[in-house]
Amino acid sequence: MAWKDTLLEASFRGVVFDCISTDDSADRATAEHSYPYVDGADIEDLGRGPRHFSVAAIFFGDDYEVRLQAFLAAFDQPGPGEFIHPVFGSIKTAQAIRSSVHHEADNVDQVSVSLEFIESTPSNPFFDRSLPSQKADAIGQHGDAATASAISEIGNVVDRLHAANPLAALDTLRQAMTGPLLAGMSQVQGVLLSGMDVLAYPRAWGNDVSALVGGVLDAQDFTTNVSAAWASVQSNLTLFDVFSAPPASVPAQVNASAVPTEQQAVAAAAVTVKINSATGLASAAGMLLSTESATPTLSPLEITAIANAVRTSIESAIVDVRAIYPLEQSRAITEPLKDQALAIQDAARAIIEIRPPLIVRVMNAPGNFRLIAHRLYGDHTRAPELFRLNNIRLPNFIQQGDKLNAYAS
Repeated sequence: MAWKDTLLEASFRGVVFDCISTDDSADRATAEHSYPYVDGADIEDLGRGPRHFSVAAIFFGDDYEVRLQAFLAAFDQPGPGEFIHPVFGSIKTAQAIRSSVHHEADNVDQVSVSLEFIESTPSNPFFDRSLPSQKADAIGQHGDAATASAISEIGNVVDRLHAANPLAALDTLRQAMTGPLLAGMSQVQGVLLSGMDVLAYPRAWGNDVSALVGGVLDAQDFTTNVSAAWASVQSNLTLFDVFSAPPASVPAQVNASAVPTEQQAVAAAAVTVKINSATGLASAAGMLLSTESATPTLSPLEITAIANAVRTSIESAIVDVRAIYPLEQSRAITEPLKDQALAIQDAARAIIEIRPPLIVRVMNAPGNFRLIAHRLYGDHTRAPELFRLNNIRLPNFIQQGDKLNAYAS
């Protein structure tokens, strides 16, 4: 092979030029470790630095000025570009750092240009990935945005209804709004509520519902028995289900330009309660997954079931929001809910993926979980892990040839 076969046409950002010579260099970063009374030094290689390219280009001919201007315009563009080296080929991210244009009287219709490029490596930003625990902690943030939007909407609906009917009793609406407060206070202790009239201050009512849901979560300890804590949260949040059910006859969507009916206000209150319940369940799942990232206690199937339960609850809330509010108003609520559903899915996947692959092992000798854990991993303390992964009726009498779910390492 020779230049006639392999030499390339030099160019930068697609602008071709003739090349006379190239000088290419690269330095390696090193650290020198020397010691007293010892000749020489230990040299630590810290990696190669960027490659430098010095190019002597030439433009000649009757149209050289036009081609020179086109090249200099490409050279002046900010950021790295593709440089085709005549010998080494494509340099995808070459940063132009210097150009020198040289004219001589003896060289008519000709100019020589000295160019310098430096190889640019795409940056690798610090902390470019989220840890599983960080993904779990971020779940509640989306729920807060959805809850705030829902409280704002129910406040607008009740304010407009109350202003248009200042003397109306609105007993059905009052009952629909006080019901979840009474149910929550019967189960949660130590939560400070506003105590304001629900019809006069509907936004305070929405914040009280959020406080009661938060009290349900605060009463649980997800650092010890996560399964029991999760079951308790699900059970306590079902108290709000009877108040979050939509009316038997679904009313028309709330129109921002018309006075809402009492039935529409009742439906809006039910939706607000459902959103608080769904986001509270998601926040509980986030706390559970955050604990799982540090101390695994659940199987992948159990984690998947938790994520599915949360996503189902959020989906139900989204459907009800779209039924009562028009598109422009509902998006402020549904978009954070969709983000929260995605966040719970990503967090669950991250928690599952930090563990070794789950495989099926065939037992080559009888024993119990503690003995099998010692055989598989050399660590008998992983016996509870095997117990969680397998639904075995007699865990102390596992026979040769039985198949067990176990982590690969």
